[in-house]
Amino acid sequence: MMAPRLHLKPQGQVRVRILTGIVTLENEGTCGEMPHAMMQTFPKRLMVALSVLLLGVLVCMAPAVAQDTKPDGNDTKKEDESKTWAEKPPIRDGHDRPTTYPKIHFGKTKKADAGEQEKPAVQKDLKTRVYLLDVSAVMSKSITVNDTRETTRLEHMISQMESSLDYLVNRKDPRLRFNIVTFGSVQDFARGGELQAATLENSKAAKKWLKDLKAGGDSDIYNLLKECFEQEPNSATMLVGGMPGKPAGLGDADEAELKKHKNAGEFVIAKVKEWRKAGKKTTLDITGIGLSKDEREYFKRLAEAAGGTYLDA
Repeated sequence: MMAPRLHLKPQGQVRVRILTGIVTLENEGTCGEMPHAMMQTFPKRLMVALSVLLLGVLVCMAPAVAQDTKPDGNDTKKEDESKTWAEKPPIRDGHDRPTTYPKIHFGKTKKADAGEQEKPAVQKDLKTRVYLLDVSAVMSKSITVNDTRETTRLEHMISQMESSLDYLVNRKDPRLRFNIVTFGSVQDFARGGELQAATLENSKAAKKWLKDLKAGGDSDIYNLLKECFEQEPNSATMLVGGMPGKPAGLGDADEAELKKHKNAGEFVIAKVKEWRKAGKKTTLDITGIGLSKDEREYFKRLAEAAGGTYLDA
């Protein structure tokens, strides 16, 4: 059955009033009730329309909200780039078992990673010098300096290294390049990059880097010296506080040769002589930190085998 039509006077303004879901039309005080079917469907249609409108507003707002809350990658990059070389955190590889020395610059060449070509570390006319620092557990022991001041071997070694840096800078030689490499735990001042120029700025950065060194690990100098002599810096200086520990990661041939010697120290001397005989020209000076008489005698022999000299600090 069809719903009756609604008849309204065409005079005056028609107003729509919504009261508790009932829709009425007012015209100069004369009201007519909306058809029953329209009265039932109108609230539903209104709610659907409002829902669509609200959804549209939310969709339009979403990109603006996302843009406001998304981190700015450029800002992060700029912040990282604004840090100077000295302010960036150093790379700490941990104990040298297995060793990461092949990834460190000691001299004119650097071993390439898998798939990479070897690249020259520095120009051939430059003078390269590397400092090899003992930061093994033995360096935490106390020593007396000048019969008056008590300190640790590590602290005394750092003091000696700072003096060496001052000497490099004072030479004012633009051809000088250097790096500092540790054993006990593997760290290097150049962070795997090229050797550094002997400038006042780099000297200050190196001194700051030295302050963060900690004592720990084994004194495996064999793997350190093997890589050093392979890369052939012009000269090397080792500051050491104890006897060599057993080398890590030896191949079968070296392991068999090690067993022929009385201890790891004698094995190291034999290998250094072998490298020098094969044509490696790097000289190795050694500075002892708090060594006993027997330890000093050993390192004097090692320095001599490497074409260098021994000093007590």
